[in-house]
Amino acid sequence: MFLAMGKDIRVILIKLADRLHNMRTLKHLVRDRQIANATETMELYAPLANRLGMYSLKWELEDLSFKYLYPEDYREIVEGLDKKREERLKFIENILQDIKKQLKIQHIEAEIKGRAKHLYSIYRKMKRDNCTLDQIYDLFALRIIVNSVKDCYAALGIVHDLYNPMPGRFKDYIAVPKPNMYQSLHTTLIGDKGTPFEVQIRTWDMHRIAEYGIAAHWAYKEANFAIR
Repeated sequence: MFLAMGKDIRVILIKLADRLHNMRTLKHLVRDRQIANATETMELYAPLANRLGMYSLKWELEDLSFKYLYPEDYREIVEGLDKKREERLKFIENILQDIKKQLKIQHIEAEIKGRAKHLYSIYRKMKRDNCTLDQIYDLFALRIIVNSVKDCYAALGIVHDLYNPMPGRFKDYIAVPKPNMYQSLHTTLIGDKGTPFEVQIRTWDMHRIAEYGIAAHWAYKEANFAIR
């Protein structure tokens, strides 16, 4: 696989897409094959997607593997999230509206989305910190997508004016990108009643690369080649 990837990265992209399709249809296999495929996916394919910066693929592969490797833990987290879903969504929606209002005042065009943390990410945090689901408060995050790097830092200033940042929880992946080309600003803030939440800020180009990694980069090259 890696030898083929060295010749043409599209080989591994096809292999990852094929594995994602297999994981989405894993329910049709017997239990032994489910465990074998999920283990291989968790140990090989998800880390590979991560290395290539294909985060949307990585998260789905991890969550699907988690579902079959630890079905009881998976079900417990899903049911726990459903119980307080409305409360958490209301919390994030109020913050979203406050930020949107201030961005408009500062004439910064932005799209703001609320998103839940991925299930396997929650599971790992519970194991790492030896805590229950009720003890994890930053289950939802906001993503702010703007048109320029300048607007990224301006938006960061706005959210830090609105909410107190949590010490030691700010990362600037724009100034210092990850090796897989990922760029974004990450900050954790303190909301009402001391509840923490995360905000990610990036441009549309950064968002495209963050979601699809090397695949987005390759598609861009292909498009430019076709134009020429």
